[in-house]
Amino acid sequence: MVPDGAIWIILMRVGVLLFRSITPLCMIHCILYVAGLAPTFSVRGITIHFELITFLETLFYLLVYLPRRHVLQRLEPTGTNFSDKERRDLFDTCWNSVPDMEHFLRTWFRGAEIDDVRRGDLKEWLAWGFWNESSASKVSDEVLDEFVAVTERKLGRALNEGRGLHRPIRPTMDPINIQHRPLTYYVLGVGGMDTLMFFNMWRCGLQHYPVSRYFRSFPYRPLTTLCTQYSPALDISYWYRPHTSKDRLPLLFIHGIGVGLGSYTEFFADLIEASDKDNLGTNDQVGILAIEIMPISFRITSQTLQREEMVRQIRQILHHHGWDKQQFVLAGHSYGTIIATYLLRDPEISPMIGPVVLADPIAVWVHMGDVAYSFTAKVPKTASEIQLHYFACTDMGAAHAVTRRFVWTENVLWKRELKGRRFGFVLGGRDIIMDGRRCRDYILEDFSESEIRSHDLFKGGDLVRTDEMDVLWFQNLNHAEAFVFRDERQRLVDMVYRYCRR
Repeated sequence: MVPDGAIWIILMRVGVLLFRSITPLCMIHCILYVAGLAPTFSVRGITIHFELITFLETLFYLLVYLPRRHVLQRLEPTGTNFSDKERRDLFDTCWNSVPDMEHFLRTWFRGAEIDDVRRGDLKEWLAWGFWNESSASKVSDEVLDEFVAVTERKLGRALNEGRGLHRPIRPTMDPINIQHRPLTYYVLGVGGMDTLMFFNMWRCGLQHYPVSRYFRSFPYRPLTTLCTQYSPALDISYWYRPHTSKDRLPLLFIHGIGVGLGSYTEFFADLIEASDKDNLGTNDQVGILAIEIMPISFRITSQTLQREEMVRQIRQILHHHGWDKQQFVLAGHSYGTIIATYLLRDPEISPMIGPVVLADPIAVWVHMGDVAYSFTAKVPKTASEIQLHYFACTDMGAAHAVTRRFVWTENVLWKRELKGRRFGFVLGGRDIIMDGRRCRDYILEDFSESEIRSHDLFKGGDLVRTDEMDVLWFQNLNHAEAFVFRDERQRLVDMVYRYCRR
């Protein structure tokens, strides 16, 4: 994330304005050109023809962006059809996992004051959240009244009757806020950063396994033509480092929303450097399998896979490399923690998962509404919020993933599911997507002082260790910045590698 401050706010707003002005200016130039009124430009007597660029930008907007936006706005069947008992158990689990009911309600109602959240409004949200219905009229009023009464008891006050002006956030049903990016942004920005990522990953010793269809996503990836092996999965590409160590575990890594794995290359380099120091020879290296989720990588491609298909294709990849017969460390960042949750619940993959590291673990906090609010309703004010809003929240693939794929009952990782294996959590105190401090307290609230084995303080944070988990806290870090700054990244690497060493 960019730093916050007045200068950066100005720079971000100007930068976004420039990006958004490219296409309108190109369309104006096309109209003037057709009318014979377009100005000509020359440098040292050489005429520069802008027509090719302006026509490409205009056609890209009309023939790619507009149809794609229309397709992504469609409502899709989502969620699980629960029995009455399953639904009641889910409700009890969720409400028992809400540390602050007022914060919970205000967040799901777009920051409204609690006095403005009315019983009828809450029923609409409950109908969506637990029945996948668009209206409370489609659900038993008796059950809704019971759920509202439980909510009021936990809140410590009664809600006002009727309906108010604040509608709840319902990501799978609300219109998606998608903003256009010019063709130049994709070709030079995303394509350029992707090319740089390729060279950095190759430098680290990882091999790329692209999908077999070259035109599967845009911008195209010409360097994939140099690859000799392809992914066994139809939609998921990945980077792979063979695992040969006999006494250490390999790592399965799933990234978050951003320019793919480009933000993580230094993390992989540091991890490989740490693991290679312990190598006993050329046949003793820690393997890495880094999944690429193209729909959340600022690309024009297919939609984010549904949970079952996502798990099935990852299972294919694990089987292809024999990882379905050995234990491995699972690490996920941000949106990747949601996919990690899918794997933890899969009966075939889960037994193979050893320790788990979740950085910026939105899956643990998704029921509280922070993630949905940050991506769909929050008005950006700081520089980092402006950056997040334009480059992530309103990106075609990312916006679709956090709305039409936002089945919170599938995405949430309950604390009861943390039992039985070791977990490591990494959180930042200045996270603009989720409330890192509240999430940290929520994770640790069930541990007494006697159960905390160690509490190591360092400049800017601490590391709390129990018999079941490690919680790494960075007071001054924003979302994803644990992968950016060297000292903080090294602490993250140390945690991951400690888990790899069994």
